[in-house]
Amino acid sequence: MASSTTSILKDFSGKLGDQFVLKRYGNKTVICMLPQRDKRKKRTEKQLQNNQLMATANDLAHDIIDDPAKRDAAQLFLNVTRNKLYTSLIQLYYQQVKQAKENGQEIPKKITIGPAG
Repeated sequence: MASSTTSILKDFSGKLGDQFVLKRYGNKTVICMLPQRDKRKKRTEKQLQNNQLMATANDLAHDIIDDPAKRDAAQLFLNVTRNKLYTSLIQLYYQQVKQAKENGQEIPKKITIGPAG
């Protein structure tokens, strides 16, 4: 794996052909081999469920962030800055899912903001 801070490739990242990948780590650019997908293990059922849960959380968080009124209410309720809102919404959804599972309820279809929702 080669790395550089002063190369002509320093402002690039992504795939080069079918062999190499350019990755950015801070101010360094790293060139490494393309991962071999055929050697990867299949995801377990639990991993697939978590991927689906994260996709749902992502959609719900973006629905809130895209609506200015909901976004401002969520920001006020969670007491976070705008750049931390997405992460806080994802965390809140996972907490609500965990609580629903503990209470034997079904997984929530929305992120509940505030005590009244």
